Amino acid sequence: MEIIGQYRVTGTIGRGGMGIVYAAEHALLGRPVAIKVLRSELSQRPEVVTRFFNEARAANTIRHPGIIEIYDFGQTPEGAAYLVMEYLEGETLKARSARLPFRWPAVLPFARQIAGALAAAHAMGIVHRDLKPDNVFLVPDPEVPGGERIKLLDFGIAKLAVDSSSSVTVTHTGEVIGTPTYMAPEQCRGVAIDHRADLYSLGCLIYELCCGRPPFRGEGAGDVLAAHIHMPAPAMSTAEAEIPEGLEALVRRLLAKAPDDRLQAAQDVIFAIDAVRDEQTILMEPSARATPAIAERAVTALSSSTVTPPQQPWGRLRRSAAAFSAGMAATALVAVTLAMCRGDDAVPTVPLAAAQAPVRGELVATRDTVRCGPAVAPSRERDPPPPLPLAVDVMIDSAPAGAEVVLGRDVLGTTPFRGQIPRADRDVKLVIRLAGHVERMIAVHATEPIHERVTLARVPLAAPPKRAEADRDRSVNPFD
Repeated sequence: MEIIGQYRVTGTIGRGGMGIVYAAEHALLGRPVAIKVLRSELSQRPEVVTRFFNEARAANTIRHPGIIEIYDFGQTPEGAAYLVMEYLEGETLKARSARLPFRWPAVLPFARQIAGALAAAHAMGIVHRDLKPDNVFLVPDPEVPGGERIKLLDFGIAKLAVDSSSSVTVTHTGEVIGTPTYMAPEQCRGVAIDHRADLYSLGCLIYELCCGRPPFRGEGAGDVLAAHIHMPAPAMSTAEAEIPEGLEALVRRLLAKAPDDRLQAAQDVIFAIDAVRDEQTILMEPSARATPAIAERAVTALSSSTVTPPQQPWGRLRRSAAAFSAGMAATALVAVTLAMCRGDDAVPTVPLAAAQAPVRGELVATRDTVRCGPAVAPSRERDPPPPLPLAVDVMIDSAPAGAEVVLGRDVLGTTPFRGQIPRADRDVKLVIRLAGHVERMIAVHATEPIHERVTLARVPLAAPPKRAEADRDRSVNPFD
C-alpha cells in the first residue's frame, strides 16, 4: 500500500491533466484526506511546482469555511509534488447542474456563498483567477440554509497580491492563465488583473447556471476569448429562462467589459443578491417601507449581514412601548371574542397592529383599524387608541460595511447597524461616513421602521499619468 508523507493511500478519486487525486488517511490518526499529486514531468518544472504549492499558501492564508482546507504539502522521494487536503463528500457545481438543471431561485444561495468566500479571499489580497463550476464543490451542512455549503477549490493559479516579498514570478508577462469560458476581458488580454476579474467569472457562472449555457461560446478558445473582450453578453431572457429584472441587471453589471463598470467588491454582490431575493419575498408578503428602495437598487451594492443590535439609550423605551402595545392588542382581541359570544350587534374595532405583525415581529400601535363585523356604531363609549411608540427601529447597511452611523453629534454605531432612534414627526438626517469614502447623508422620516441601504463611493484618486503611446491598447474588434 502506497505511503505519501504520513498518509496511507486507500483509493483513487480522479485523474486529470495535472495529476491524480487519491483518497488517503493519516497513518496514525486515521483521518480521511484527499491528496493531489502532480504528474512527475510537471514536478520537474519549478514554475509549475511554485504555482501548485501556491494553492496551499492561498487557502491557508484565507481560512474560510467556504474554501477547502489544506493540511500539508511536499514532495515524494521520487520528486512528485503533492498537496494534502480535507476530504469532501458531495459533488461539484458542474456535476449538479448537469444532473439537475437549476432554476434561478436555487442559484442565488450558492452564488451568495461563493461571493462570501471570494470576499474573504479578496480581503487577504488573493485573487482566485479560475472560478468556474468545476472548482465549486457542494458538501452537506445542516447549519447552512438549504443544507449545503460551497467549497472553493483549486487556488493553484491564485495571485497573492499581499506577498510582495516573493521573488518568484508565477506567470510570464502576457501569459493568459485560466479557463476561457469564465475569464474576464482583461484576463483574456493577458494584462494585469485584480479581484474584479473574479466578479466577472462569478457573473459567467450565475449566467450559465440560470440559462443552461455560458454567456459566450465558440468553435475554439480564441473565439471565446475574443467574445469576452469585444461582444456584449446576450440577455439572459434569450435563453428562454424566466429571469427577474433585478437578477438580469446584476449579471449584466458583473459582465461589464471594464472593471470600473462592474460591482467593485464581492460584498457588493452579496448585497445585490439579497436585494433580488428580498424583492421576491416582498412581492409575496407586502409589508415594508423598503420595498421600492430594494427594487430600485437591485444592483447598487446593498446590505445583507446580520449582527447583534448594539445597545442604544432608547432600548428601555422600546421594550416599554412594545410591552404596552402588546397588552393593548391582547385586550382588544379578548373584547372581540366576548362580543361575538354574546351576539352583540356592535363589534368593537380592533387596532390593525393586533391583526398583523410588522417588521421585527413587534406590535406597534396605529391609527388604522380593521372592522370584524357590520359597520354599526357602538352604543357605548370606546376606549381611546393606544399611544404611539416612543422609538422606531432602524436598520442601516452600507457597502462597504463598517461605516459610522451618526445622528447629530452622536455616533449610533457602525454598519450593519441595528438599533432605534427617538420617534419624530419630521425628517431626521443620518450621516454615513467611512474613512477613504465620500460621506453620505440620508433623510429619513422617523415615524415608522427605517431600512436604508447605502453605497459609499471611494474618495477620487489623482488621475494616473497618461500612458506612453507604446503602451496604448491596440487590440482590434474582429466582429466589426
